[in-house]
Amino acid sequence: MSTLCSDNWPLLPSRLLLATIAWLFWPGITHAVDYGNEVTVRIEPGRAVATSVVSGRREILLDLQETVASSVASGINAVVVTSRRLLGFSSHTFIWTEAERDLNEKVLDRLVLPTFSVVRTDKHLYGYRGANGIWIDETLGIRETIKTTRSTDYGVVFVTNERLVGFASLLGDFSSKALGIHEHITRLDIEQGLIIVTTNKRVLVFGSRLSGWEEFE
Repeated sequence: MSTLCSDNWPLLPSRLLLATIAWLFWPGITHAVDYGNEVTVRIEPGRAVATSVVSGRREILLDLQETVASSVASGINAVVVTSRRLLGFSSHTFIWTEAERDLNEKVLDRLVLPTFSVVRTDKHLYGYRGANGIWIDETLGIRETIKTTRSTDYGVVFVTNERLVGFASLLGDFSSKALGIHEHITRLDIEQGLIIVTTNKRVLVFGSRLSGWEEFE
């Protein structure tokens, strides 16, 4: 576990403290990359169609009884939510990939950002990485509920009643940090692409170029 090296650190103004943490652990993120909109998506009878300048038209067939709930494109990826599947298209891989949902699993929300996407259901979090067109899922606990969400163009953090769950465009999987029984969140900040969570016991920092969470006491 990392620890803050200066005895005077707590005396720094809060905004300066957060900016300093961001600079120390991710000095190269001050300028975001503008991917523009490399992909467009539309629904045609019996199929979903993604189009990009490089790949041209790419389609995936829908089942006879399969209906489309939503379709969104942003940056290098597009996501289609159907009655039974999650479909993702990447302008980097030029292919569609899918994630099957559990029977009766309800989609509650979806977030489609320039380099990645996340779909939240009542049972799972599904992450889609536009860089390699891969779906990854994280199972939620039986009594686990999402309380709030914070996101940047490169990462997202879900705050649940049990833990912090992060997903980013460059990480291999979801990354989580359990919250203590008497631990509560006092502040959520976004500084230079980092998502910073302050509790009554510690400071946790999440960013797409960090190996999961960095923790400070």
